[in-house]
Amino acid sequence: MSLSQGPTLPIGFDEATLQQFSAGLNTQQLLWLSGYFYGRYAAGTGEVAPQAAPTTGSASATSVTILFGSQTGNSQKVAKLAAEAARKRGLPVEVKDMNEYAPRALAQERLLLVVVSTQGEGDPPIAAEEVRTFLLGKRAPQLPDLRYSVLALGDKSYLQFCQTGKEFDQRLAELGAQRLLERVDCDVDYHTAAEHWIESVLEKIAGATTTSSPATSTANATVKAEPVTPVYSRQNPWEARILESIQLNGRGSSKETYHLELDLTGSALHYEPGDALAVLPTNEDPLVEEVLRAARLSDTAPVQLENEALPLAAALASRRELTVLTRDVVERYATLAPYAQLQELLADTQQLRPYLYGRDVADLLTDFPTDITAQTLVETLRPLPSRAYSIASSLLAHPDEVHLTVGALRYDAHGRRKHGACSSFLADRVGLDDSVRVFVERNEYFKLPTDSATDIIMVGAGTGVAPFRAFVEERVELGAAGRNWLLFGNPNFTTDFLYQAEWLQHHKKGALTKLDVAFSRDQAEKRYVQHAILENARDVFGWLENGAHFYVCGNKDRLGSAVQHALTEVVQREAGLDAEGASEYLRALKKQRRYLEDVY
Repeated sequence: MSLSQGPTLPIGFDEATLQQFSAGLNTQQLLWLSGYFYGRYAAGTGEVAPQAAPTTGSASATSVTILFGSQTGNSQKVAKLAAEAARKRGLPVEVKDMNEYAPRALAQERLLLVVVSTQGEGDPPIAAEEVRTFLLGKRAPQLPDLRYSVLALGDKSYLQFCQTGKEFDQRLAELGAQRLLERVDCDVDYHTAAEHWIESVLEKIAGATTTSSPATSTANATVKAEPVTPVYSRQNPWEARILESIQLNGRGSSKETYHLELDLTGSALHYEPGDALAVLPTNEDPLVEEVLRAARLSDTAPVQLENEALPLAAALASRRELTVLTRDVVERYATLAPYAQLQELLADTQQLRPYLYGRDVADLLTDFPTDITAQTLVETLRPLPSRAYSIASSLLAHPDEVHLTVGALRYDAHGRRKHGACSSFLADRVGLDDSVRVFVERNEYFKLPTDSATDIIMVGAGTGVAPFRAFVEERVELGAAGRNWLLFGNPNFTTDFLYQAEWLQHHKKGALTKLDVAFSRDQAEKRYVQHAILENARDVFGWLENGAHFYVCGNKDRLGSAVQHALTEVVQREAGLDAEGASEYLRALKKQRRYLEDVY
């Protein structure tokens, strides 16, 4: 088709000049220019330009779909970064949330990038459940025309590391789709791996190297210049001064919970209720000494970490995970220590799981001693990750401050006293006016309703009450019209009613419409928050039918599943549904993002 047969040109464009410029260009070059100017348009205006019809055999003319499944928002962040990088390369791109994606649309996709997280031991995020079920089921279509790549987000402290991403990757291949790039599995600190995946997979799609043309090189340079992480991150944390540290439990409690207040003055650091604060801890000296002793290595032995020379003790204290033992560490260690039992453990998850539970690096080195160099040891161990704590304050109520609710983890296991790396760091090894390295981790989905007139039901146990303190403070400052209901559980009323005075004051002033508590050890028969939910079944269902959002925060195994079972029973009882109908009711709440969990 000639230019004269095309659409009317905008004012200021000369048709003869365009024809002269495009003369001699082949189809591939014309398509590349089309994609390039599309990207310039999208990057400059933030709007999506009309797309040309897909052309067979041309990656540039085919829209790239970036499909994300996210629980806390990390997958969404990576998807947005990938989309931004694609547009700067002139690639048409669409970003789609699995929660709102019609699974049958997979048959129409040609270029697909999947970014999906895994929750706990192999569970998909709620947003990805429907797409995953369809993909793994019998109705999934053959996909011979699809090219794809998967970025999986997870946590190596779980045995089923990145399981959801692995399932997507394997199943797409089984359906005939072709990998653009091998799957990349990311640990908690995912930013660098995600950046490399984005750059590599877009290179594959563009079909060019970084030096093939000036335009491509410029685009790549621009992408690298964009920050992958926020201003404050693991690589660039804020040094927050501790303003207050108060033990919340009374004398005689079986728990040890601290309220910490940190100074953000001068940081311009912003957070919202529902977000988490990541803390970069150091390992305690006695544990470092135990590891050195078990490895039979000197504390001054030199090691290289990321082009930095350090004595071994310093590297173990600040750069390597020692308190938690994970499968990948055992796998690497097994190549150095030829014990048949190690191979048996790795071959059988049912044996490996109880072995890992409660053990640390010193236990592994003691159980299976071998000769190892200092450098090999640090290369075998996992980098020391940050620990994230739900933020317990509202910036509106506490400008330039962030508050945390931290339970100190201490236990005896395998003949030694163990301590949580970060909780003991905050409880024992830093004091008032000391500084800790922190950054905010956004939780895109565990947020207050956008309509402040919406009611909320908050269910928390122990330190799971933290985000709800922030929720109520925020709603008070905003003058929100929506009702607030807190259901809180802990062992004993007299010693474990965290923030009791604040809750009672909010209740007295009407900011907390309902307050129900369950103290499990105050009576012969244990009573938990799920029992309080069942006892208030009519009100719970009435609030939900009125549009309330339902929030759960606490231990995934002990609280998360128990609350779901209780709420399912509430719906059965009050709506007159069978078990399947009640389960579908809960699934609908989750799809609408009205049932939200922050469980760990």
